Amino acid sequence: MIPDGIVFGLIDNGILAFVTLLGIDIDKYFKGSGIHGAIYGALIGNSLSDFVGAIADFPLELALNITLGCFAIIPLVWFILLFKKG
Repeated sequence: MIPDGIVFGLIDNGILAFVTLLGIDIDKYFKGSGIHGAIYGALIGNSLSDFVGAIADFPLELALNITLGCFAIIPLVWFILLFKKG
């Protein structure tokens, strides 16, 4: 028998890792270094994996609110990175 939490951890970090690696590949495809792809991939992957985890423990509305809170940080990171370039 699999101990409690193992499947959740595999799904949670699996989603995060997959989307982060995908972000790196997309960034490199567009001639980037992969760093921004990793940052945005991790932010999006974390948002999606938090949603999957939240659905298991919370009502749908709260799961959506958690996910929206995660996604709300992405424009802030974009702004910070834009500001750092200038």
